[in-house]
Amino acid sequence: MAQSILFLLVFAASVLYQARDVGGGPPFSNELITPYLNGPVTPANTIFRLENEAMEQWRQGNPLRWVEISADDVTYVDPTLAAPVIGAIAYREYLAPILGKVRYDASEFVNPRVALLGDLAVLTYNYHSLRRGADRKMKRASFWNTTQVYARRAGAWKILHSHWSHIGHSQPVEVNVPLPITVKAAQLSAAASEILALEKAAMNRWRQGDPEGFLTLSVPQVTYFDPILPERLTGIASLTEFYNGMRGTGGGAAAVEYVDPRVDVVGDAALLTYRYLWAGLDADGTVTARSAWNCTEVYHRREGQWRIVHTHWSIIGGERPAGGM
Repeated sequence: MAQSILFLLVFAASVLYQARDVGGGPPFSNELITPYLNGPVTPANTIFRLENEAMEQWRQGNPLRWVEISADDVTYVDPTLAAPVIGAIAYREYLAPILGKVRYDASEFVNPRVALLGDLAVLTYNYHSLRRGADRKMKRASFWNTTQVYARRAGAWKILHSHWSHIGHSQPVEVNVPLPITVKAAQLSAAASEILALEKAAMNRWRQGDPEGFLTLSVPQVTYFDPILPERLTGIASLTEFYNGMRGTGGGAAAVEYVDPRVDVVGDAALLTYRYLWAGLDADGTVTARSAWNCTEVYHRREGQWRIVHTHWSIIGGERPAGGM
């Protein structure tokens, strides 16, 4: 009898673990998975192997492998861009001029984690490029925050969105941000409208020094990138501590704009991206300061409620700590 009970417990644990790593099962729907390059064939490991393979080709001069593993409707953000690259054709055109020009010795993926959300997955990590010095020792040459959102299309994982930013970057002295002129706003689906309304409501509270809107929306295992942080934050406790340091700040008159918000709904998961423009105003409405941001949010619907699984904020044109792009 005892052996039967033990077998059932072990079997149940095995089934739950497998359900977690195929993106199924509510108990583990937001649990972060550590991927392994040499591990068994699972969605998380498959995604990480795709990422590593593309990175290996990138550092040896071939950037176009990124396009090959991306969806046709991929969006791409990095510090050199004032607006995202949209679509695989534009992505290829953007990368083609640097073919053969980027070369370094090795990669370092710091704490890669995957959140599986059905047919959507979020891979996040801090990345260091490594170069061999005159003393033959490897030295870190660049420092990045990385968000890669993958979608499963026809059984294959493809990058749907890519967001790269320098760790510890700062606002540039000047940046020109192109703005679209539209007669009327694009029509959003009901789910997309709901997500954007949640985001705006949380941002309105944030602007008054109250981070609870975003904290309430975030899942326990939320991951978060911010320009002033030295690494990714993981978990609601870390995010709460960070936000508490800014509680009560902000406020004052300002004009804000959500530029080109895009919402890709994939089952019970959704990718929200937009550029966020802020302009501080004095008493007579004159603009006194401006800042421009890229934002990536990944939402997941749990028990009928949309919750934030991952956030990535970066300053448009953000400069490295030592200066320059």
